[in-house]
Amino acid sequence: MAILLNCVTLGMYQPCSDDETCTTSRCKILQTFDDIIFGFFALEMVIKMLAMGIMNAPNSYLSDTWNRLDFFIVVAGALEYCLDVGNMNLSAIRTVRVLRPLRAINRIPSKW
Repeated sequence: MAILLNCVTLGMYQPCSDDETCTTSRCKILQTFDDIIFGFFALEMVIKMLAMGIMNAPNSYLSDTWNRLDFFIVVAGALEYCLDVGNMNLSAIRTVRVLRPLRAINRIPSKW
């Protein structure tokens, strides 16, 4: 559900008008949903790291390619929040949000 909600909010995001100042209620709602979704993904990553171990084990979190993608997406999102200072342009980091729907691919069960 979080991935689907993320896809909807990404589709509603307007980079030309929403990047400057977030003053409209639509923009504020989208930003709130984005914050909640990021928190959910970050919490999921931390729980999986605690359960599986981070590295140096055959079934550790970072030994799986999809988990490495999740890690990259969450770290890029954290950088966006940490570096969000005043008039600094973070559009390059924000484009990583587009990778979030790729998380749905590893949730699809394969029959092969």
